Amino acid sequence: MFYLFNLIASVALIILGSIVDENAGIALLAVYSIVTLIPNLAVTVRRLHDTNHSGWWLLISIIPFASIVLLVFYCTEGTTGEDPKKVA
Repeated sequence: MFYLFNLIASVALIILGSIVDENAGIALLAVYSIVTLIPNLAVTVRRLHDTNHSGWWLLISIIPFASIVLLVFYCTEGTTGEDPKKVA
């Protein structure tokens, strides 16, 4: 749901920016991207942990075309059972 919300908000900001002023729309989208950077990283690392991979795998996205590996990790089914990092 988090990614869906971000997609809808980004599209809305792009449409709003194209209606009002192109530069204002780009500025709004830039501010929104900066504000949601940390939550996006947190959700991505959480998904990697769900598939039994380290959050450091996120750094592979820096390498061109290596992000395909991350896409495969994101699409694999997560592990079932109790959360090993759960606080009692």
